[in-house]
Amino acid sequence: MDSIKSLLGDDNKQPEKEQSVWDDINNQCSLTFTQRVIGFGICAGVGLLFTFLSFMFLISPTTFAFFFTIGDILMVLATGFVVGPVKQLKNMAQPTRLICAIVFVFSLILTLVAVFQGWSFILIIFLIIFQICALLYYSFSYIPYGRQCLRGICGSVVSV
Repeated sequence: MDSIKSLLGDDNKQPEKEQSVWDDINNQCSLTFTQRVIGFGICAGVGLLFTFLSFMFLISPTTFAFFFTIGDILMVLATGFVVGPVKQLKNMAQPTRLICAIVFVFSLILTLVAVFQGWSFILIIFLIIFQICALLYYSFSYIPYGRQCLRGICGSVVSV
């Protein structure tokens, strides 16, 4: 009887809850633990490689900025493998770190625009410093009272 009902369509079924965009992305990106570790390892390894390679090009601010920015992007993607892309975006959008995340992503985009548009070296150096500060502030937003400690450290360095 159940097979006949399923063929003809059962009107007594409750309508399925429509999936949100986040649920759809989460279902599309579901990985096993091993796949997550491998993805994290590859992204983090290549990100660290790009970051360390960038220091070989300290004389050329444009090349340094490009490699350093790509390294930062890969490191953020690596953490996305660990927690998942939806949770990563939700963590970045939490009220306590939303501004930090926006400033950090903005600094990444602005640095890449400056590199590809051929802006002046002085401006690129300023953007690199801005990006490093944004990265520190964003990273410290994940540590309880981390931003307050960073403000205290920076305040004591500036006052010296």
